[in-house]
Amino acid sequence: MSSDRPPRNWRAPLTAALGGVIFALSSPPTDLYPAVLVGLGLLFVATQAVVRVRAAVLMAAIWSTSAGLVGMRFVPGVIVRFTDLGLSLGVVALVLLCIIQAGTWALGIGLARWLERRTGLEPRLGFGLGTLVAISLVFVIAWTPAGLISPWPVLVQLAELIGEKGVSVLIAVAAALLATPAVRFVARAAPAVRRPWLAPAIGVGVLCLMAVHGAVRMRQVRAQHAGLPTMKLGVVQAAVEARLRWQSGAREQILARLRRLTVDAERGGAELTLWPEAAYPFVIPHAAGRMPRGRRAIVGDSVRGPVLFGLITSALDADAGHNATTVVSPEGLVQLPQAKMELLWFGETVPFGEHLPFLRKLFSRAGGLIPGKDVSILTAGPARIGVLNCYEDTLPAIGRKVAQVGPNLLVNVTNDAWFGPTAEPELHLRLSALRAIETRLDLVRAVNLGVPAWIDASGSVRVRGPAVAEGVMLVTPALATRGPTPYVRFGDAPLWLAFTVAMGGAWWRRRVNASRRP
Repeated sequence: MSSDRPPRNWRAPLTAALGGVIFALSSPPTDLYPAVLVGLGLLFVATQAVVRVRAAVLMAAIWSTSAGLVGMRFVPGVIVRFTDLGLSLGVVALVLLCIIQAGTWALGIGLARWLERRTGLEPRLGFGLGTLVAISLVFVIAWTPAGLISPWPVLVQLAELIGEKGVSVLIAVAAALLATPAVRFVARAAPAVRRPWLAPAIGVGVLCLMAVHGAVRMRQVRAQHAGLPTMKLGVVQAAVEARLRWQSGAREQILARLRRLTVDAERGGAELTLWPEAAYPFVIPHAAGRMPRGRRAIVGDSVRGPVLFGLITSALDADAGHNATTVVSPEGLVQLPQAKMELLWFGETVPFGEHLPFLRKLFSRAGGLIPGKDVSILTAGPARIGVLNCYEDTLPAIGRKVAQVGPNLLVNVTNDAWFGPTAEPELHLRLSALRAIETRLDLVRAVNLGVPAWIDASGSVRVRGPAVAEGVMLVTPALATRGPTPYVRFGDAPLWLAFTVAMGGAWWRRRVNASRRP
């Protein structure tokens, strides 16, 4: 019997699985940065080696699931450490998480292949479009090609123009160009390509141009920031264990430890001391006013202040709280806190819990917080500080929203204690570097049991603090007062417009060519 169904090609799914594993090896602790290009290239080969759109969707799902299983292999350990589920269920949770996250790549690649068929869009550009759709739909961890190679900042400087997503698209297109000759070895029936060297040559050219531009731009940015005013900050690493934070009997012990380290920072010349996310162990109202005195005070006795600190605040108009950040002055006055705008599902909130209060009560341990809506700039001396709370420093949209209000410095407060001695804190640091480039502002990270760091406006990590031991990191970031970058002004809109124009041009060219046929 004959069938219109194309023969099965087992080389394609094997290529996709291998590509996903290789792509994930670019993440910590392996740190094989070129694996980003190799992994994406193999994804392109696998999706081009199949005929049907749904087969390309399957290849993308296999690739993303394989990448997740390797890149997020720390998840079972976290589950074992903080739940009673055990290792087996931890592995099941990892697999389910990876399959769910794979949906973004499946959707992106499938949509791109469908549009290629409809409009005649060039496949390498289509692969870039698929990558853009995939990384724009984030379920859990926002790891992108650009974020994974941020330790090579010379390749990601275009982020000030086109953002992390735009740089990721360029990397994906370059990877597809480099991998183009390999398609015919994986596909069952692929025609020979004239000048097979041309596509890889163009891919190399794209990467070289990105590197040259990046090298020039990094020198310019560093020269510009060398003449800017600076401020000496003390970043506290209190090394508070995750469970200790929620023990009521440990609150005064935690505060005493934070205050002691703050004294050390101020003796080192710190003009402002930073504490991590939710470091202050007591709850206060979400409003400007005066800090509690006595045993709950931050400033006083040996602590001079000011201090920027993370805390949980009680919302004024709802039976819930905020994961917030504020500054206390030497006089004990607190500024209007900045509430975290993107909360973690089931970790800090539940879906629709903001509008359905009974859900917050039902999931009270995980859903008692509500997100903030507006950006509150915190001030200390000449510093106008925009705060990125927890994983908000991995989200371009949040970084852009904060930068639009006009800060001259970015600060991230984070608690990575939940992940323990895994690769997650290093991955978190790597993904945050793009916010400094997109905004051209220095970013200082205050992280509990993670990686405190100072990332300058060129995206380079200037100083790393202690990750697991108590200590203080002293840094002197620049306070930049220039106008917003093109990315802060326009976001990802120009990128989507460029793809729309490309698809329109491809569709028009196809129509013209069809009309000329006899």
